[in-house]
Amino acid sequence: MLSTAKDKIIKILFAFCIISFLFSCTFAKTQVMSPLPTPTQEVLNISVKKCSKSCLKKLFDMEYYFSFIALYGNYNDDDLRNKFQIASAILDTNILPPSLNPETGVRVALLIPQKNIGRYSITSADSILLYLVTHGDNFEFKVFNSQNEEADNVRKAYQNALNEKYDFVVAILTPKGMANLLRDSEMSLPLFIPTIHKKNAGQYANAKNVFFGGIDYEKQIDMMVALSSSKNAPIISLDDDGVVGKMLGNILKTKSQNIIAQESIDSKKSNDFKPLLQKIRTEIRKSMIVLNTSVIKSGLIVPQIGNTKNMPIAFLSSQINYNLSLLSLIPKEDTQKIFIVNAIGPLNPKLLAFNELLNSDLQYDWVNYATALAIDILLSQGNKNSARFFHEKLDNNQVQYNDRFYGVKDSHFIPVKLK
Repeated sequence: MLSTAKDKIIKILFAFCIISFLFSCTFAKTQVMSPLPTPTQEVLNISVKKCSKSCLKKLFDMEYYFSFIALYGNYNDDDLRNKFQIASAILDTNILPPSLNPETGVRVALLIPQKNIGRYSITSADSILLYLVTHGDNFEFKVFNSQNEEADNVRKAYQNALNEKYDFVVAILTPKGMANLLRDSEMSLPLFIPTIHKKNAGQYANAKNVFFGGIDYEKQIDMMVALSSSKNAPIISLDDDGVVGKMLGNILKTKSQNIIAQESIDSKKSNDFKPLLQKIRTEIRKSMIVLNTSVIKSGLIVPQIGNTKNMPIAFLSSQINYNLSLLSLIPKEDTQKIFIVNAIGPLNPKLLAFNELLNSDLQYDWVNYATALAIDILLSQGNKNSARFFHEKLDNNQVQYNDRFYGVKDSHFIPVKLK
């Protein structure tokens, strides 16, 4: 959803009450709804100018729902009236239920090893709250911080959630944390791990009551290899020297027999790519370059290659580079060569409106997306009548994503069909 300065001001006014509510949910000892009367929701008109029928229709078409509602007048127009009802439905979230029934309201526990997952200790909690608030259910939400991924700590955090009778646990864990939690233990309370794919769960892949939401990097690399084969183009693999980059490079190496160059890229090489560029210069034009590098390194490498006017057939990458920050680092003319495999689907309009309102990042951060998706799936498992915001389904306890190639248009990623 696009934003104008006016629309942002309206959003800020509207968000104030929501943020106060989320703040109390995040820091309260337990997240039980207040018995105070349910607050009303109102979008204020702060503009001194009137908006004509065509002006209102344009706001609606551009998805400026806050501005549309604020500027809506008493026009005798059925089309505008219908649009008003649609916009109102999108933004009507029933933020605070009148009361919380502990027997029927959903009780969500988030297990985080704060020292191991860094910023996701905050954003994963935000993603869950965003989903629950937008969905409009009665709920309780509590964070169980194990501090680290040591076996005693993660097991204690899980046991506490079980003892307090939460309905399920969403756990932001690395493979090490998962193994420490599941080793010699049976999960009596459903456990959803958004950060790990079942393929990478090893001996715990079929653990009872354990669900996985991780990205299938093998599938994404298979798609890139298939594309290069269809174009009869060899591959140049540029791999980050970090854990993820090495993993992706190793997967690619096992999937393709047509890699003509494979290089590990540290910070020094990404900042000064000329020596390596000379090494692969004669091969670039006929090749596809696979970027198994971070957004920052990819953003440094592509312009340096672009400056030589010796561009590859395409730059390909997996989920790690599906980030708008990449596009801000690369000249517009170079972005036309970039194609990224992405598993994140379009957001439900209602969820999208509040995602942007609250500055969450479900659109481009797959961990946050998978965390909100976990709640969506778990709620639908427990209540078949629960409205779903996502299209992905579980198959054999693993989320099945619709991976597609995305290209770039007008500084945004858009799905494309590559032949």
